[in-house]
Amino acid sequence: MAAMVASCALCASAQIDSTEFMRGSPPASQRFVSTNQLLTPKKAQKATEHAREALLRGRYEEAQKQITGALEVCPNCAIALTLQGIMKIHGKNYAEAAQTFQQAINADPALGAAYLGLGQTYNILGRFKEALVPLARVNAILPATWAADCETAVAHLGIGESEAALQDITRAERVRRVDGQSRSALSYLRAIACLQMNDYRRAKADLEEVIEQDPKGEPAMRARQALEQLSAHLTDRR
Repeated sequence: MAAMVASCALCASAQIDSTEFMRGSPPASQRFVSTNQLLTPKKAQKATEHAREALLRGRYEEAQKQITGALEVCPNCAIALTLQGIMKIHGKNYAEAAQTFQQAINADPALGAAYLGLGQTYNILGRFKEALVPLARVNAILPATWAADCETAVAHLGIGESEAALQDITRAERVRRVDGQSRSALSYLRAIACLQMNDYRRAKADLEEVIEQDPKGEPAMRARQALEQLSAHLTDRR
């Protein structure tokens, strides 16, 4: 079960793209900005805007170049640090990502994207109880955020709070009309919650739904593995 919860974190991470982080990372041109943004030189602000656009288009090399430039001009630029954290997640440098997101939070305590990044990174590292703290801040700063609800569900599953995880999943489904890939990830999370509650029949149905919604996705691959384990478990119980 621990391995399945760990895979939950990876599945959730795979479904949260840079757009979700950008929701908590307001553009430099936004009228109401934080003190950190006001103190960020124009050159660094422009670099973060270019980095944001590059990330959204999957141009990671270009994004890294712009982020590096922004941080050279302004080492405490919270948005640039958050974007750097996203890049470190992309490179699977999770411990460094956590440190970078914390730097961003220290620089700008009102930047929701940094809290989301830290919570996601903690989940990937298996630090589920710690993840709940920054994720709660995301919900306070950015209410009704699908990514935060998804990551909070993972954290609750990690500490064995299945009922709370199911509530998170339901809330995530209500936040927005999710696509097939996102629905697949949520169904996988729900299946793990059902397994924790020993509701094997419901878990089996959810795992099958994962595969049906996005047959070639990462959650579907893990769902097939889980179904095999579930079948073996049920056979042993007979």
